[in-house]
Amino acid sequence: MLTPQDVHSVQFEKSFRGYRIEDVDRFLDRVEEQLKASAGEVDRLQQQIEQLQGENQRLSKETEDYRADGEIMKSALINAQRIGENVIREANQKAEEIIHKANLRSDDIIRDANDLLQKATDRADEIVREASDQRMLEEREYERVRLEVTRFKADVLNLYRSHVESLSRLPEYAPDGAAEPVQAGEDGAALAGAEDAGANEAAGGAAEPAAQGEDFWNKDEAELTAPDQKQPAEVDYSAFQGVQFSK
Repeated sequence: MLTPQDVHSVQFEKSFRGYRIEDVDRFLDRVEEQLKASAGEVDRLQQQIEQLQGENQRLSKETEDYRADGEIMKSALINAQRIGENVIREANQKAEEIIHKANLRSDDIIRDANDLLQKATDRADEIVREASDQRMLEEREYERVRLEVTRFKADVLNLYRSHVESLSRLPEYAPDGAAEPVQAGEDGAALAGAEDAGANEAAGGAAEPAAQGEDFWNKDEAELTAPDQKQPAEVDYSAFQGVQFSK
């Protein structure tokens, strides 16, 4: 049987975004008060039963004392016993009804408290699942954006390399009179040396874009200007029109 002390000492586990502790405590206080009131009523009825039993014993004793007085006293004793038995029976029935109602009420309170606890637990689990799903979505979105940025960076680097390779194949500018015309009588060794130098320069120009592409994101606009140019060349933004992002 549930007692007021059981309700007073009951404790619930805390959960995320559960019911307020103050509301649960107030509800338990009300239950404790009702159980105390029911227990007091039961005690009062029990006292009445004990009083009636004492009265019955007293009447029985008086009956024994007056048994010699004849049938009238005997009849009075029988009537008194019947009255006492009826009162005791009715008191017992009343006490049983009160106890039964109190037990039913306590069962309802415990069931309601368990239902509230289950709902709070289910809600907390639902919130945790929603937070986990949201985190997975955000991680997927971050990965998609990171791949887009990586793809865009690769496209820009490839485009920059293609422009650098094109620039490396252009002839260098030389001022008038800076180079003497090659005499027809120059030996073949000088011509061969010039051809070898041109080949080495072309090879170096082809390898240079790879190294420059690695440091592209660490350079500013002034560093990307060719050293032999007196004025910075205008950037051809139309070359970036072919870059597309996946959705």
